[in-house]
Formats: sequence, structure tokens, C-alpha cells
Amino acid sequence: MTSYRGFLVWAIAILVILGAFLCFVGLGWPGLPDNCIYLMPDGCYCEAFATEEVEAGAAGVRQPVNTWFNLYAIFTSLLVAFFVYQDRKKLSTQAPANLMRSNSWIPDLYIFAVLFLGLGSMWFHASLTKWGGLLDGFSMYVFAAFLPFYSLRRFWIGDRFFWTGYLSTLALFTGLHLLLPAFVNILILVMAYLAVEVAIWLRTGKVLQGQSTTVSLWLLAVLSIGVATFFWWASRTGNFLCDPASFFQPHGLIWHPLAGVMAVLLYFYWRKAKDNLLPHA
Repeated sequence: MTSYRGFLVWAIAILVILGAFLCFVGLGWPGLPDNCIYLMPDGCYCEAFATEEVEAGAAGVRQPVNTWFNLYAIFTSLLVAFFVYQDRKKLSTQAPANLMRSNSWIPDLYIFAVLFLGLGSMWFHASLTKWGGLLDGFSMYVFAAFLPFYSLRRFWIGDRFFWTGYLSTLALFTGLHLLLPAFVNILILVMAYLAVEVAIWLRTGKVLQGQSTTVSLWLLAVLSIGVATFFWWASRTGNFLCDPASFFQPHGLIWHPLAGVMAVLLYFYWRKAKDNLLPHA
């Protein structure tokens, strides 16, 4: 049964998150509008919307392209779940090569993080409410906080510290979301991840695990999020790729899916590790 646990996490999360989302789409979106709707015309990541519908909490979806293309996450997380399943099937005949191939709940958490990275964003773009924005931010922190704490777990720290540190950091940055822009919080978590990655390189003497495949996967992940970030910036309201009335919304069509590609590439990067770096792994 443990082999199938990743699929169960994936399916239950979709039923709960997407099921609740569709209820709000059908019944309406209570709560205060996000401040972005008042910044300038169509100020919430370019795509056109009706301000009066946001203020009224009307049913429906305010930004269809930016919302529905987040469904990419169903497929990226399913891909991760499939490989987690394949690795767990082999555990009866061989020891896990690393934590990401084990029966630990940590791979299941990553399946959820990859899924929620997309599905959480849907709540903001569909509603353009303050609480939808908080949920969007929370979904990003679920993923971004995983990066340094999984790397710490590979480095030297056991499960208890992983879960305590991860959940505490998640709570902290969700609170900071009310004070700081989301990109600042994400940058802090990414810098923390890079610091741990460098520490691993120094401890093991292997840069990016010392394999051409792992180096390529990591660099492709960086390239993916780099290109995604360019389109995120270029398509912001007022920038040169922003056309509120167009179907071509780079925020939804490029930024969101490429962030998912980055998440999958990082999974394969971790999965390729040939050893359990240090004790407690």
C-alpha cells in the first residue's frame, strides 16, 4: 500500500483543493478585494477583469487564462507521483538510493507541494480577493520552504528537525506575507536553499552531486525559472508584453507552467543522487 501512497496524496489533494475551488466558482467569492485591483486598470497581472464583479464577490472566474492554465500542476505532480511509485516498488529488493526514493513521507509532501504550487494560484486569479492572494502566497511557501529543508535533511539533519523546521518556517513566511511582498519572501527562501546547496558541495567535494546528469538537471531547473521570471516581469501590468484583452497572457501561459517544469526538474535532480549523503539520511 505504501507504494501507492503518493497517488493517494495526489488524488485526495485534488478532490479537496479543486473541489472547494469549484464550489466558490459556482457560489461566489466573499471577502475584501485584493489591493491590486485599484493600482491601475487591470492591475492584477495584466489580464482584464471586471472590478465590479470582484467587489461584489460574484460567482465565476475573474481571470480565465491566469486561472485555468494552473491546471498544469495536476500533470506535473502526477509525473512525480508516478516515479515515487516506481521507486517504492523496488524497495523490497534493494535499499533506497536516497531519501526521495524511500518510503518516507517527504516524497509525498513534495508531490503535494508541486500540485499546490499551481492549484493554490488558481484561488487568487479566480477571485482577486485578499484571502485568495494569501492562499496563493501560502502555496508558493509550501514549495519554496521545501527547498532548504530538504537540502538540510540530505546534509545532516534527521526527520524531526525537517518537519518541525519546515512547518515553523511555513507558518513564519505565511505571516510575513502580510508585511512583505511575496517575491521578497520567496527570494529569502531561495537564498537559504542556495546556501545549503553550497554547504553540501563543500562538505562532499561534489558540485551538484558531481554527475553530468545532475548538473544538467539543476541548470535546466534554473533556466526554466529564469525564463519564467522574465515573462512574469515582462507581462506585468504596464510592461511591454501586457495586453489585458489578449488571450496571450504570459503570466498564465508561461510563468505558471515553467515554474512547474522547474519543480519536476528539481525532483529528478534529487532523485539521481547515488548516495545518502551523510548520517541520518
